[in-house]
Amino acid sequence: MEMILYRTINVKSPEKIITLKKPYEASNVPQKGEFIKDSMFVDPAKIEVISVDKNEDTYDIHLRPVEISYATDEHNKNMVNAYKANGWESDSY
Repeated sequence: MEMILYRTINVKSPEKIITLKKPYEASNVPQKGEFIKDSMFVDPAKIEVISVDKNEDTYDIHLRPVEISYATDEHNKNMVNAYKANGWESDSY
């Protein structure tokens, strides 16, 4: 079944929200509170919310958001590019 991981990065200054997503296939549906490993993470990320789109037959898995106190636009682009290099997608950059 198709899963889509979502990760939100909240940049406090300057204020910006970056949303990333990564589709993947899995045979088991993870549960809220479990942890997911990904090549982008040093430590596994905790699942905050799981929703089901019955029309699309997909599971949306929202991971715990990341907060950054300060980041330049250059830093944000580099971070998004690192996620993209690990199979993630973003409309931000």
